[in-house]
Amino acid sequence: MKISFDLDDTLILTNEGALHEQPIKRLYSVFYKERLRKGIINLCKELSGLGFDICVYTTSERSFIYIKGLFKMYGINLHTVINQKTHMSVVQGNRKEIMPSKVPSKFGINLHIDDDRSVKENGIQFGFNVCIISKEDEVWDQKVIEEAKRIKRMYDN
Repeated sequence: MKISFDLDDTLILTNEGALHEQPIKRLYSVFYKERLRKGIINLCKELSGLGFDICVYTTSERSFIYIKGLFKMYGINLHTVINQKTHMSVVQGNRKEIMPSKVPSKFGINLHIDDDRSVKENGIQFGFNVCIISKEDEVWDQKVIEEAKRIKRMYDN
C-alpha cells in the first residue's frame, strides 16, 4: 500500500511558531534549508510498520533529488516522488480540460494527506482517498494513523 503527503503547508510549515523535526543527518542541513513538520519521523516509522510505502505528491517544482534528499536528512526513505512535472505528464497529458491538482490513484496511491480541501472534493469526484490536516492541528499524526488504518482495513477485506 502507498501513502502520499503534500509538502507545502502539510509537511513543510512556514508559519510562525511551527514545530519542526531536528535533522538526523546534520551535514545535509547545509543544502536543505526547509524543515519537516514535527512528528513526521515517528509517523513514517509507524506507517511503514503497517505496510505503507511513503511517497510525496506535490504540485511544486522541487526536483526529485531535492525532495528525496530533504527526507533522507530525517532518515526517511521515499518510495515515490511525484512533482509538478510528473503530474502534468501523467495526469494532465494532452487533455484540453483542466484536470485536478492531484490524482493519487493514477500513481497507485491508496491514501493522500493534504491541507487543501479542494483535493478532498476532487477525491470524492474522482474516487481517491484523502485525509485533510491543517498546519494548526497538534494531533495531525494521530489523525493520519487512524485514517491509514481505516484504509488498510478497507483494502484488506
